[in-house]
Amino acid sequence: MRLTVLFAMAMTAFAQTPAWVAASNRHALVLLEAGARFNPEVAAAQGMEGLDERIIDLGPNLVERRRTAIRAAAGELRQALAAEKDPLVRQDVEIMIHAAERQLRGTDLAEKYRLPYSSLAELLFGSFRSLLDEQIAAKRRPAALVRLRKYTGLEAGYKPVALLMEQRIREKLPNASLTAPPREQIEKDLANTSFFLDGIAQLFERYKLQGW
Repeated sequence: MRLTVLFAMAMTAFAQTPAWVAASNRHALVLLEAGARFNPEVAAAQGMEGLDERIIDLGPNLVERRRTAIRAAAGELRQALAAEKDPLVRQDVEIMIHAAERQLRGTDLAEKYRLPYSSLAELLFGSFRSLLDEQIAAKRRPAALVRLRKYTGLEAGYKPVALLMEQRIREKLPNASLTAPPREQIEKDLANTSFFLDGIAQLFERYKLQGW
């Protein structure tokens, strides 16, 4: 009886979702999907479906491709804003457009001033940790094996992510004006590599995934 009541309450709440909220959510997907093309693990962890087997994009022309995707999303949102009559939806869309503009500015500044660097081991651990967790449905966890094959270049059509990251850094090394990460940070990241890789192994063992 209790389950029946709870189900009825949930369906009622869903049915009572204001139309303007549903409209705002649809518009929000435009920007979220643009980001998910390049950082699908983050989007999946935030609740977007169908992304569990995808991995971060570190391919050639990454910055320009990401910039193009965000600009396209911002353009689509501006068109939606021009056609939208509901003031509440308009307010939300304006916020989304500003968010896209901030992303573009951040991308431009990073490209102009910073060498593209991050801790690969920590990035990988975060990717697997987002899937291999008690709060994640068991049926989703095998996607971690697909991610692993793609990261290591064992999946057809994929190159090892370490190689891709190296290529993106080497592309920018000739530009002496770019700020490199502090030596202390790199040394710390190198020292922590084993910690994160061991942590990945422990996650696969804990959830009894085979073949990793």
